[in-house]
Parts: sequence; C-alpha cells; structure tokens
Amino acid sequence: MNFSDDFNDWRTYEPLFDLEIPDGSTAEYISDLVESFEKYKSAAMLYASLKPKEDGTYPSFNFIDVIDYYTGKDKHLINKNIQDLFTINILDLNFPGIKKRTNIPKKK
Repeated sequence: MNFSDDFNDWRTYEPLFDLEIPDGSTAEYISDLVESFEKYKSAAMLYASLKPKEDGTYPSFNFIDVIDYYTGKDKHLINKNIQDLFTINILDLNFPGIKKRTNIPKKK
C-alpha cells in the first residue's frame, strides 16, 4: 500500500470526523443516527446488486427511479423496468423515513 491508498482509505470516513456525539445524548438520538446510516447501507446493497450488461459495463439509472418504485409512484418512473437492473429486490431493502409501497407489483 502506498501513501495514496492510505490517504484514500481514511478520506472515505472524513464526513464522520466532525460527527461528535454530544454528552448527554439520548437513546433516541443514537437510534436516529444509526437509522440515518442505515439509509446508506441499503443504497450500498442496491448498487452492489446492479447487474452488468453483456459487454461487462453497467447500465445507467437514476436513483430517484428506485425511490419512486419503492414508494409506488410508478407513473413517475423514467425506467419502467428499474427492478430488472438489480439482482436484489428493491422492496426487500429498507430506506428509513421513506414509506414503502403497499401495492406490490406482480412478477412477470
């Protein structure tokens, strides 16, 4: 590993450097903080499940399509087949603070 690799490793966490847990924080505060990190966990799982195309490259997509599909706003979808781009079922993910659709689409 060279300096550049080490530098990039710690920079990944740089946004957390200014995150200080205040003295006297409540369990609710910590729970809300953990929940905010959970949002990124689901996004990471989603991106990791993106299916490559036949040529080995990856398709483009708009994250808002994922959220529109997740919430059931199908009429707003740019890519009506957004679910087909992923190996994971979008509706199996958890995006805290975003209400999941109740009308589950039928598999084709």
